[in-house]
Amino acid sequence: MPKNFNLYTQPKRLCGKRTNGNGCDSVKFTASGLQYNKVCGRVVGYQFRSPDAFRRFVQSDSVIDKAYVDGVSITRGNPRKHIWTYAAGLVETMDSTYDDFHCPCSSSAGKQPPSFVGSDYYCESGLYSRPWTATVYSDDVLWDGERCDAIEA
Repeated sequence: MPKNFNLYTQPKRLCGKRTNGNGCDSVKFTASGLQYNKVCGRVVGYQFRSPDAFRRFVQSDSVIDKAYVDGVSITRGNPRKHIWTYAAGLVETMDSTYDDFHCPCSSSAGKQPPSFVGSDYYCESGLYSRPWTATVYSDDVLWDGERCDAIEA
C-alpha cells in the first residue's frame, strides 16, 4: 500500500487518499532513466459519497498540477504530461439538480474535462441514483465498463 494513503478494511480491503475534500494524494512510480513507449496498468476504484467528475470549484483547478478531477489522473514526466484520466461521476441516472457533478457525456451534461485531457478519459459512477451517503459503494466497480447506463462512459 502506498505510504501516503489510508488503509480501509470495510466493506473491502481498500486504500484511499488521506486528504478530506478537494486535494490530491500521489503515488509516484519511477522509470529510473529507462526508455519506454507504453504505460500499462490497472486501476480499480469504488465510489465514496458524491464525486464531482470534472467539476472545478475554482478556475485554477483546470491545470494538470491541481485537483482537476474526482478520480485518478495518470501522468508522466516533469513537467507533467497527461496520459489518461479516470473520472468518477455522481450518479448513473439523469439528475439535473446536480448537472455539474455528472460525467461529461451524460444526458445531464456534466462539465467537460480540461483541454489537456482531451478525449483521453473514461468516466463512470458507482451509484445508480440519489440519495447518496458517506458510504463506499462496493457493488459497482468504477471504470470496468460493467453496469453502465447510456449516460456514462
